[in-house]
Amino acid sequence: MNRSIVNALSVSRILFGFFFLIAVILDYNIAWLIIIFALAILSDIMDGYLAKKYGLIVDNGSKIDVICDFLFIIFSTFAVVWIDLAPAWFLLVIILKLIEFFVTSGKGALKYDRFGTFVAYMFYAFPIVAMLINSKNITLVLTIIITICAITSSLLRIKNTRELND
Repeated sequence: MNRSIVNALSVSRILFGFFFLIAVILDYNIAWLIIIFALAILSDIMDGYLAKKYGLIVDNGSKIDVICDFLFIIFSTFAVVWIDLAPAWFLLVIILKLIEFFVTSGKGALKYDRFGTFVAYMFYAFPIVAMLINSKNITLVLTIIITICAITSSLLRIKNTRELND
């Protein structure tokens, strides 16, 4: 197994995010959105599985995976914002969380924590959940809840990073 295949699976999520955005802008067909979302999830599962199975886990590959995850999240969330189903500030929350994750991970291997991973799952699921619910008020509540969780996660990571550096 070649690392480039695993990376291609990761990069495919950028395309799926773009396809999600285009599907929302052009058609808004929920069936297509579910298929695109399912393919993105499948690519995420498969790249991790193959990397572990064939011993291809490397720092750069992990970083590519995380960046591709967040680009999928940004594209698909932008689609939800585009149709005015979610507030635009939520995209800034996502971007700041990605920056914080890399900064608090430091150099070398990325550092994961359970709560931060949970927040990433919430970011990941938000666009398809918002499209399925199709209620601006409910998605606003969801963005507020996810934002509170993201801020809490960031504060905990910053605190833990400072404690380790002291």
